[in-house]
Amino acid sequence: MLTATQDWVHLFDGESASEVMRALPEILHTRRWFGGKARRIEEVRILDVVPIPSDSTAVFLLIRVEYRDAGMETYALPVTAAFGEEAERIRIESSRAVIAPLVLQRDGREQEGLLYDALWNRHLTLKLLNAIGMESHFKGISGHIIATPTNVFTDLVPTRVQLDPVVMSGEQSNTSVVYNGHVILKLYRRLEPGTNPDLEIGRVLTRLRFSYVPSIAGAIEYQHNSGSLVTLGVLQQFVANDGDAWRYSLASFKQFFDQLVREGLLDEPPAANNGLLDLAREQYSPLARHLTGAYLESAERLGQRTAQLHQALSQVVDDPVFAPEPFGAEYRQSQFESMMRGLESAFTLLKDRLDQLSASGQATARLLLELRPAIERIFDAFENMKTSVPLIRCHGDYHLGQVLCTEADFIITDFEGEPARSLAERRKKHPALVDIAGMVRSFHYVPFASLKGQGGGHSRWASFWSEWASAAFLKGYLATATGAGFWPQNPEDVRLLLDIYQVEKALYELRYELNNRPDWVEIPLYGLVEILKRWEKVKM
Repeated sequence: MLTATQDWVHLFDGESASEVMRALPEILHTRRWFGGKARRIEEVRILDVVPIPSDSTAVFLLIRVEYRDAGMETYALPVTAAFGEEAERIRIESSRAVIAPLVLQRDGREQEGLLYDALWNRHLTLKLLNAIGMESHFKGISGHIIATPTNVFTDLVPTRVQLDPVVMSGEQSNTSVVYNGHVILKLYRRLEPGTNPDLEIGRVLTRLRFSYVPSIAGAIEYQHNSGSLVTLGVLQQFVANDGDAWRYSLASFKQFFDQLVREGLLDEPPAANNGLLDLAREQYSPLARHLTGAYLESAERLGQRTAQLHQALSQVVDDPVFAPEPFGAEYRQSQFESMMRGLESAFTLLKDRLDQLSASGQATARLLLELRPAIERIFDAFENMKTSVPLIRCHGDYHLGQVLCTEADFIITDFEGEPARSLAERRKKHPALVDIAGMVRSFHYVPFASLKGQGGGHSRWASFWSEWASAAFLKGYLATATGAGFWPQNPEDVRLLLDIYQVEKALYELRYELNNRPDWVEIPLYGLVEILKRWEKVKM
């Protein structure tokens, strides 16, 4: 229970602010977007309070969470208050917005209400939209919020239509508000100094009029009095879609598997395929075309769109943040060290959690632990690699869930990068094969996620599907990328980098699953073992 005097905004003054800060650790643990649930909080401090005047006053809180392991994170929390019937309506209709019960003491009387997340307040979300169009500033104590449009704002935001903002239900690390299917405002919860890649890359692709990403209509940023800038949110085109490519792929695999059952093929596992690059340069096998023909065409189209994305990003030569750079010794060394840290972290965690895995998971885990020298050899090959392939800005967290399916094509979204990495890491340039490896790993996940819990008896058919899907994706990609300046000229460089980045991505997946979805751990375990066995066989 929070208590305010005269006006609820006084919650953030004096002793009341201390009361709020003492309550914030418990409050944060109720928020889906809070990433520190597994860590012990030492203290939470309010860094700034920025009022956003509208028909319903709201304030943007910037809060710093300090952990007992000496780490810290900064989060954005817009809040407002409601009393009486309005508070009861929010409690019933928007329960996940409720932050804490609130008592307002005024003129000798007490009024009960609640403090809630202001993104569920229609007046605030309309105010933010209008603020972007009007280039508004909102002054806080330690800095100010800046709202700015891009040159497509007026094309995307209608002026003669009454917009109705709705908070999307799929809230994860961010919170998004949709305005009548025209635009969507994504508010970032965990903040870091600098420009978020989602905004940075989105602005450039909007300026280039690249058709296969949502256009950026504007941004909301926080500028500290020291001059440092933080991205709070991005306003972008809303894309009408039929769901993401992950769901589409799961449905496609189910059709594939059902057809295997109908045709009595389950007990006739196919022969092992060649490497992905060899498959991508071959004609589709009659069996692959018979069982997955329509999906192969879609995967091929997605590969083409991905190559076009990389082509666009590699052509921004007038901005040092985007201009291609050489694959030099400094990049090799920093990435090698990062890869080795990721390997050590994943294997330490795997050993600690080994007893929690299923019998088959433990067997695969032990085999992987024995294959550690193979991983080290792969990473050593990277450290010693000499190649002319340039480093470019990439998607950074590319998988099927980041791609929307439209009626006849794909739209690529979410350029934030892997959420566990720092902003500086997410803004780094890499060979385009980083994204290719991420998508190949995503194709691997589809059949194994679909068959999860059914035992490993159909793993060869699962691999058959994922290998041909990956090959089709690569076929479409290579048809556009081959000969382009951002693509390696030496096919051996392609093979090596594809294996290296697949291993690095799978180790990242292993850490994620061990920490968040232990029953999914066998998917990256199996994937790593398969990659390493194939790599060792080729090198023998």
